[in-house]
Amino acid sequence: MTNALFPARRAVTAAILGGALAAALVPAAAPAASARPKPAADLQAAVDRLVADGQPGVIALSRRNGKVTHATAGVADKATGQAMDPRLQVRVASVTKTFTATVVLQLAAERRLSLNDTVDRWLPGVVRANGNDGAKITIRQLLGQTSGLNDYTADPRVMTDPRRTWKPRELVDIAQEKAPRYAPGTSWNYSNTNYVLAGMVVEKVTRRSLGTELQRRIFHPLNLRHTSLPGAERTFPGPHVHGYWGAYGDVSTEVSPSSAWASGGIISTVGDVARFQRALVTGRLLPPRLQRELTTTRPVVDEWIEEDYGLGVARRRFSCGPAWGHDGGFPGYRTWAYTSADGKRQAVITYNDNAAEMEADPRFRAHLNQAIDAALCG
Repeated sequence: MTNALFPARRAVTAAILGGALAAALVPAAAPAASARPKPAADLQAAVDRLVADGQPGVIALSRRNGKVTHATAGVADKATGQAMDPRLQVRVASVTKTFTATVVLQLAAERRLSLNDTVDRWLPGVVRANGNDGAKITIRQLLGQTSGLNDYTADPRVMTDPRRTWKPRELVDIAQEKAPRYAPGTSWNYSNTNYVLAGMVVEKVTRRSLGTELQRRIFHPLNLRHTSLPGAERTFPGPHVHGYWGAYGDVSTEVSPSSAWASGGIISTVGDVARFQRALVTGRLLPPRLQRELTTTRPVVDEWIEEDYGLGVARRRFSCGPAWGHDGGFPGYRTWAYTSADGKRQAVITYNDNAAEMEADPRFRAHLNQAIDAALCG
């Protein structure tokens, strides 16, 4: 994305106005402390470097051959000085896409839909403007980011009123005010519009809300007790990390998650994200046929990240080998989550200021990559 206010690679909304961000916030109480294994020295040093680079706070989860540790540095709340804690909730933004893709793939496994179904099959007439044609776009192309649809998040209207409640159809309509970027299936571009449509398909097929399907299919079975998909509610359901966005300050509850929804609205913790991702990558949530669909990839370069993108997951290469995952950015929050194919290695790193200037800094990017690699590989 090139929008000056919100260039984050996995941006799900740019909906911030300076005047809307001045409200004072009451800090949430932290969970009760408990003893945890100490992180490896290399991981703690890497997390400390990110705070030295300017991050208010950082949380890292590391799984190495069955042992899970956490490294934290900095603060979850500048106003109170509350320390970062891995049990605090964050907005995981586009990590949501992996959850949404999993639900769609489960419906395909149940033969309630086909990945070859067109968008028009389930949402007739929804994509039908300025050369955008839902009769030519498949569900597989939505999940694989090859539909050619534009990304609605770049539109200035999404920035004008951060607290506005958006309907999914409104976001899709914004995206199709422009002609498609290419014919469906012929290229690749990262577009949150694809996953809003995927969420709409889930609701049409199941006749239940996406949040209900996520709860019954993923959150409850995996005991993800701190994970939820809010509608338009801007507050958190539990103790949380405060998110900051450069000069705008604390934006934790200033942006309606309805502007992200199926593409990036989930609230979670590093532990819940790791549990979900490990279950998915190791084949617990999908049958082999759909697992192969999930992990059929094409090489892409998205901003500064080289990866192989599948259906809601991407494969990246690290010093100890490849790992599967996704990252996400929402005003005030950025999360990176990766799991090796055998589930023995994991890295989930989240921090609470994703201002454009910091994330564009080559030194910060290098330190971030070192922190992910330290958590995953040691």
